Amino acid sequence: MNSAPFKYKMPVVRIETEEFEERFSEYDIISQFNGIILTLVAVENDVRYISYVTASYAEILRKQKEEKM
Repeated sequence: MNSAPFKYKMPVVRIETEEFEERFSEYDIISQFNGIILTLVAVENDVRYISYVTASYAEILRKQKEEKM
């Protein structure tokens, strides 16, 4: 019998950036690759939604988020 703890793997759904921006007001911007392509990440109802953007577009999004605050 395996005594390893249960590890829940959250489903991941990739959506287009335009839809992502319309759907989520709260999200994180992370770098998973080499820094040229960044990932927008939001979680809703135990599902992780992602969209890939260029670093320059991610910077525009960061500035927009800062202005809203």
